[in-house]
Amino acid sequence: MAKKGLKTGAFGFNIIYGVFKNMMIVLVVLLSLIGFLGLGTGMGFFAALISEEKPPTEEEMAQAIGNVELVSSMHYNDGNLISEIRTDLHRTMVTGEEISPLIKKGLISTEDEYFYEHNGIVPKAVLRALITEATGIGETTGGSTLTQQLIKQQILSSEVTFSRKANEILLAMRLENYFDKDEILTAYLNVSPFGRNSAGSNVAGIEEAATGIFGVKANEVSLPQAAFLVGLPQNPYGYTPFTVEGERKEDTSEGVERMQAVLYRMYAEEEITKAEYEEAIAYDITQDFITAQESDLNQNNYLYQQVEKQTIEVLMTQEAEKNGLTFEELDANVDLYNEYYFRNQTLLNSSGYKVYSTINKDIYAAMQQAVAEYGGNLGPTFIDTYIHEETGETMEVTELAQSGSIMIENQTGKILGFIGGRDFSIDQNDHAFDAYRSPGSTIKPLAVYGPAIEMNLITPATMLPDSRTGIIQPDGSEWDVSNIGGVISNTLVPARKALYNSMNNPTAKLYYEMLTNGMEPYQFMDKMNYKKIDDTKINPAFSLGSTLTSIEEQTNAFSVFANQGKFIDSYLIEKIEDANGNLVFQHESEPVEVFSPQAAYLTLDILRDVINLGFSNQVNGYLNFSADFAAKTGTTEFNEDYWFIGSTPTVTLSSWVGYNNAIEKHTFYDPNSTGAPSSNNMRYWSLIANKINEVDPEVFGTELTHAKPEGIVEAQFVAETGTLPGKVAIPGTSITANIDGSKNTEIFKSDNLPKAITYDFVPGANQNDLKNLFWDKFEKKAKEEQAKKEAEEKRKQEDAKKKQEDTQKQEAEKAKADAEKKKQEEEKKKEEAEKEKDDD
Repeated sequence: MAKKGLKTGAFGFNIIYGVFKNMMIVLVVLLSLIGFLGLGTGMGFFAALISEEKPPTEEEMAQAIGNVELVSSMHYNDGNLISEIRTDLHRTMVTGEEISPLIKKGLISTEDEYFYEHNGIVPKAVLRALITEATGIGETTGGSTLTQQLIKQQILSSEVTFSRKANEILLAMRLENYFDKDEILTAYLNVSPFGRNSAGSNVAGIEEAATGIFGVKANEVSLPQAAFLVGLPQNPYGYTPFTVEGERKEDTSEGVERMQAVLYRMYAEEEITKAEYEEAIAYDITQDFITAQESDLNQNNYLYQQVEKQTIEVLMTQEAEKNGLTFEELDANVDLYNEYYFRNQTLLNSSGYKVYSTINKDIYAAMQQAVAEYGGNLGPTFIDTYIHEETGETMEVTELAQSGSIMIENQTGKILGFIGGRDFSIDQNDHAFDAYRSPGSTIKPLAVYGPAIEMNLITPATMLPDSRTGIIQPDGSEWDVSNIGGVISNTLVPARKALYNSMNNPTAKLYYEMLTNGMEPYQFMDKMNYKKIDDTKINPAFSLGSTLTSIEEQTNAFSVFANQGKFIDSYLIEKIEDANGNLVFQHESEPVEVFSPQAAYLTLDILRDVINLGFSNQVNGYLNFSADFAAKTGTTEFNEDYWFIGSTPTVTLSSWVGYNNAIEKHTFYDPNSTGAPSSNNMRYWSLIANKINEVDPEVFGTELTHAKPEGIVEAQFVAETGTLPGKVAIPGTSITANIDGSKNTEIFKSDNLPKAITYDFVPGANQNDLKNLFWDKFEKKAKEEQAKKEAEEKRKQEDAKKKQEDTQKQEAEKAKADAEKKKQEEEKKKEEAEKEKDDD
């Protein structure tokens, strides 16, 4: 009944179609008169489209339709071969006899029902497609036969132009003249993409698709399996049942629905019976998908892996731009990224491209030698375990103390060499490009001091508060930090010293002031192509490295100081040529001004002192050559990461060490904050530099110094305040402080010289800081002087009183003595008088 109904429906459609056709005949007759007049013009146009194309010979066409892959290659910057591209595209060529008739019938029913009747093209379908393309009217339904599709895959591009379409038509007809139908059908089934197999590898050709998805050969498939396979080429990565990891997709309904459409077409074309159709439709094809297989271990190395990946992303970017998209939009959509990635991976694998990287062969080899020699000294190796979710087995993972290092040419952004890790066979994660870690204190010059100098908030001489932070964060919590070793000096320190000694408290308080004053210090890092810096930048902790960056990103950004403030995006792929030597891609740099040359130079000059005066001056003892280095260390919380980045006028070289911590958390042992792991990393960085210098003594520019731009001047300032001398009235008191004393000399931007002293001369300081760290001493001194004055006055008063009392006492004693004397004299006179009287 179903089949009868199907035929009845078709018959009804034919009646309607016939009536419509008769109505159109009149219109066609009228239009034909006009058409014949334009025929000569049309034929002339068609001839013009193909006039410059030389038709291929039978031998050339045989080679083309059988040419399933042109080997691409990757090269160092001098043209030496890195490696040929070893594709993961699995393909096994088979003959027509080795392909099930069910597959052939399903393909023809679905893709080209007139395959055995036409001579390469179906004129009405071509005309319909051309009219739709030219006018935009109607639904885009294609018009390509299997022969035309084979021509597009193997000889022409898939671009939509009239010239290409005209050539496609002629080549399809030519192909049909040279080869029989079975040869064409077999070639199509051998070259077409079929998505992924159960190991996550890309597969092409019907044999690999059958074995990789169902575990059977192409001549052993059942009807449902044949229909599923036939449906895949239309959208290989959409309909494939497997992910890139080889796991079965959670939702395979798209592929199943496509299989059902193929079965319906086979039934409609009477290639299968109603009973076969109904049985196949009801069959659960997902039960035939084989379980995930272990993928062959990639025996390549970090260099091969990274150059290949970035080449594919270059090709993805080109395709995306043609489609009105950006790479960032692809990167933000996993499915879209994968779609573009695998399509362009296939393009690279089979197009015979020559890829020229920026990698210097000798420098790269020297860096690998350094990690091979020193890697075992970076930290202990751990064996972590976890339970496999599906099997319940206990699995082991080797956790190495890993290394990531990269060398960038400052003025061009070329990546000259890198270290992706210690042992590719154990860990394929590229720690130079793909590992995102906290940058620790290497962020300080980029996020805090460079911006503050640029915006004239500070100079190298500006005093900053090394005191308790106690900062209230956006979530309401109070944030406190301390310097290395938990030390807080509770003093004012010059900005130069705060940076070269990597002090946390002055840095955090300076960043917080910029945030609260709306200065947006993170705007400078926003210009430097960081991919994962997000809203954490509005938190004070960002100033100490509370974000994620790759080693490449951080090294690239650090080079801005040696580049006079300009950011030049680092890159690995110099150019790509096709098999005929035509340029497919050429890198072009677009410098971005991040800091002024003056701000960049002042920051860089402070970073010179990291090696000259700071904890990192030990590097001078490890290096066996001298250069004008500006550098910065970085240590993250709980000693998880250690960084060292150094720039000369020509290159910037970094070293990061740490653990993946994918299963368990591992850190470097330094319970007493001695800095031993940091010293170890500096020793390692120096070894890398020494190895590079041995093979290329000119790369570090040892004879050069960082150029001082115009607008940098020397000036004197009061050493105690970083300002000019002057007098300041202390608020809330009657005290006026006289600021003067010993002077120091520093370099400044000519538009931001030492400023006049004010009460709030310390950026980042709160009122307690200003009072307790500086102005309080003047109040204390004034109070001490007042107390001393009052004491002196009291002493004088007491002395005067005592003197008065002494005088009074003396006068009283004198009066008493005088009275006594007078009394004695009077008594004597009386006695004498009485004696005289007695004598008489």
